[in-house]
Amino acid sequence: DCNQQFNLSPAFFRYAWWHNHMRGEDKLRQRISLALSEILVISDRSELENYPHGLAYYYDVLQYFAFGNYRDLLRYVTLNPSMGFYLSHMNNPRTIPSENIHPDENYAREIMQLFTIGLYELNLDGSRKTDPNTGLWIPTYDNDDIKELAKVFTGLSGSKWAEEGNTSPVRFGRNFRAYSLLDTMTMYEIWHEPGPKTIVGNYTIPGGLTGMQDVGLAIKHLFNHDNVGPFLATRLIQRLVKSNPSPEYIERVATVFNDNGNGVRGDMAAFIKAILMDSEAMECYWFGDPENGMLREPITRYTQISTALKAETESEWYWNTGLFYNEFTAQAPLSSPTVFNFFTPDYVPDSEFAYYDMVGPEFQILNSSTSSNYVNFMMFMLMDGYFRDQFNFDIPNVLNEPFLNIFVEDPDYYAAELSDQLWLDLAYSPEDLVDYLDILLTNGQLSDQAKTKIVASLKQRAILDERYIPYYAAFLIMIDPDYVIMK
Repeated sequence: DCNQQFNLSPAFFRYAWWHNHMRGEDKLRQRISLALSEILVISDRSELENYPHGLAYYYDVLQYFAFGNYRDLLRYVTLNPSMGFYLSHMNNPRTIPSENIHPDENYAREIMQLFTIGLYELNLDGSRKTDPNTGLWIPTYDNDDIKELAKVFTGLSGSKWAEEGNTSPVRFGRNFRAYSLLDTMTMYEIWHEPGPKTIVGNYTIPGGLTGMQDVGLAIKHLFNHDNVGPFLATRLIQRLVKSNPSPEYIERVATVFNDNGNGVRGDMAAFIKAILMDSEAMECYWFGDPENGMLREPITRYTQISTALKAETESEWYWNTGLFYNEFTAQAPLSSPTVFNFFTPDYVPDSEFAYYDMVGPEFQILNSSTSSNYVNFMMFMLMDGYFRDQFNFDIPNVLNEPFLNIFVEDPDYYAAELSDQLWLDLAYSPEDLVDYLDILLTNGQLSDQAKTKIVASLKQRAILDERYIPYYAAFLIMIDPDYVIMK
């Protein structure tokens, strides 16, 4: 349906992402998929920008396995052609000494460092193990391990041509554009490195196997490494709950990853439940702890207010690309600058964080520009009707931008408006309005001081028509530290 209105363009994935987020009833799956996309990273800041269908197919994999098994997710991520292009194991050839050709090591490195075991051996609680003789942290792998694992990921390439009707045999080594990005990669045995491979942990994959058998055994071995539970527990807790989880929290969650209670390792549904239902995530006594919480990601702030205040469009199509917001805040789905995501899990914002041995990953994209841009965007998002009335000019509807009148004859038909009626009906009662938004947007964590200031500001509304009071209240809460820091 979208293709009837738009030519295939870089924005196409974001249209689909936004529509699914707004219309889908599986909000938790959507949230987990976003978190996984920031761990198992591909990005449109590459040639993939021009292949939104490939990005969409990759995101579908994350959504499908969000509550599946992590081993299966690793396999399908590995064989995904967009990932194969992004981390360069598509068309990765075997060793040919006479031509000085050697396997590309990129994916071998990142599947260990970023997707499974990390850089150092971990205890179950996420703390790093130390060598009893030197007192130094113990590396999980070395360069030889990377080189050997790289041999495993040779021989993979597209399984179908992108061109419809092309019946010629699919061949290894063509430009990735030639292949379908909607079908998993296949193995071309002649290009796969033969022989045994000794990978991390001194585990040897025997010779004489097919390429796909090599891949399967390598993924199984990495998946079963002791590090995966605490490594992934830390990463997902940071994405979903708090930046600095306690060792006890990590250990409880990692234990569930290792065994869901029925002898199954890597059960994502049980794993996610353990993260979200843990006492450290659920109990209110953590609210007063200054080490608790996290800076909300810009993208989750935007999607939260759009869903909480019920953005609706007559067309029932949500085509928002987040164009302006993404540029203003330096974040969009599948758009990180590198494979290391928008921010690193161990980012330390300043000396005070360092003094308390804390991290604040999301602060890495918070600066004077993105913070002021966020405030300005929220003002226009929530107060655009007021500005149109006051200054008699048309502002694009930011809840369903970009400028849809470029593409459609009736842009108002596609415009999205915040429509929560209870919120709008509280315009004449500032105290009740703020209490309602406090529950809806901040889980009741607005301080009394913040509430008092916001209510006072609403009562001093000399220039505002009553109908804009709810929008102004939402704006003041969305920029308040009690909202921006999620407890």
